[in-house]
Amino acid sequence: MNDPTRPAGRQSAADGPMQAARLSASLADALRDQAGGYADRRKTEAAGFFSELARALRSGGGELHGQTQAKSFVHTVADNLDALSGRVAGRGWRELYRDAETLSRSNPVATALVVGALGYGAFHVMRAGNVEARKPPGEPRQAWGGYP
Repeated sequence: MNDPTRPAGRQSAADGPMQAARLSASLADALRDQAGGYADRRKTEAAGFFSELARALRSGGGELHGQTQAKSFVHTVADNLDALSGRVAGRGWRELYRDAETLSRSNPVATALVVGALGYGAFHVMRAGNVEARKPPGEPRQAWGGYP
C-alpha cells in the first residue's frame, strides 16, 4: 500500500491475489511454527513425566523388603518407562503420531476401550469438581453423589 518502490496511484488487479496468497502462506507458516513449538514442549513434558514416574517407582520399589517378585516387577516397569521416555524424547512429533495411528488401526477394540476409559475418567474428574457450589441449597443428593 505504501510501497516506496511502486508508483503512487491505483494498484493493478493482478497484484491483489498475489499479495493475499503471500499473506496467507506466511500466516500458515507462522501457525505451523507455533503449533510445532507447542507440540515439542508437550513432548518434552511427557518424556519428563515418564522419567519422573520411573524414578518414583524405583524409590518406592526399594521399600519392598522380602518381596523379590514384586520388586523385580516394579524395576522392570521403571526400566520400560525410562525406555519409553527416551523414545518419546528422541522421536519427532510426526513419527509419534504415525506410530499411534498404526497402533490404533491394528488394534481397534483396544483403542475403543482406551478411549472409553479416558472418557469415563474425564467425566468423573469433571464431575468431582465442587458440585456443592453449583447446587441450590437444600436440594437432595443420592448416596453415590448424584441427583435424583
